[in-house]
Amino acid sequence: MKRPYLLLFATVVALAALLTILGRPRTTVAPLAMTTVAAPVVDLTLGILDRQLTPAVASVAKGSRVRLRVDYRGAYPARLALAGYEDRLVIPALTPGAVWIGEFLADRPGEDFAWLLDGEPAGRLTVTGSHLVDGHR
Repeated sequence: MKRPYLLLFATVVALAALLTILGRPRTTVAPLAMTTVAAPVVDLTLGILDRQLTPAVASVAKGSRVRLRVDYRGAYPARLALAGYEDRLVIPALTPGAVWIGEFLADRPGEDFAWLLDGEPAGRLTVTGSHLVDGHR
């Protein structure tokens, strides 16, 4: 009596394996190619004279790669930072007459990113665009 059940079990397992192999689709799907879209580059020049930032308000589109140029015409060394982007944009101490050039990706939308000159607000950067990922609601 045990032998017929063993034979039945082996037959069911073999049949299941055969149906699994035959049931798989024969077409192969090519993997999606990773496409990288180059971020548009926006040139932004900031001038600093007598603790005044020019332009006081600037705007860039979300996803832009900002190529930043800072012309410092102050009399004493100073520090410039962009609140909200401190982890992506590090500007070294500016000495009188210095010109600094760098870039960062503006991918955090908002209207109140302050340019901080020696820790004090001196201007504002607006990053326009939705906080939602494209194609999502």
